[in-house]
Amino acid sequence: MGKEKASAALFDQLQSAIEGGEGEEIVGKVKGTVVFNIDGEKWTLVLTPGERKVFKGEPEGKPNLTLTISDENFVKLVMGKMGPQQAFLMRKLKIGGSMALALKLQPILDAAAPRAKL
Repeated sequence: MGKEKASAALFDQLQSAIEGGEGEEIVGKVKGTVVFNIDGEKWTLVLTPGERKVFKGEPEGKPNLTLTISDENFVKLVMGKMGPQQAFLMRKLKIGGSMALALKLQPILDAAAPRAKL
C-alpha cells in the first residue's frame, strides 16, 4: 500500500505550530510527553519546559499519556468533527496514562488543524 496516512500531514502542521509562536502556550497548558498510536504508527510529542518536539517513533522514556486511535478518527478529532470525550465514550479513542493530561488535549488538536492561508 505505501500510502501515507492523513495524520502524517497533521503532525507536520502540529510540529510547525509547536516550533513556532504557539509552542510556549501549548507547553504551558499540556506539560508532558504524549504518544499517539495511530493504526500501529507511533508519533511522540514532547511538550516540556525547554523542550518542544514532534517526531515519528517512540520516546526515550515512559510517556505521560498514550492515545490509541485510527487514522480516520484522528483526522476527525483534529478537524473538530468529533470531540475527545465523544471519541473516548464511543471507544474510538483509548487512553493510557494520565487522564488529567488527556483532558488537556484540545490545544494539541487545535494546533494540528490545517490553517487557511489568507
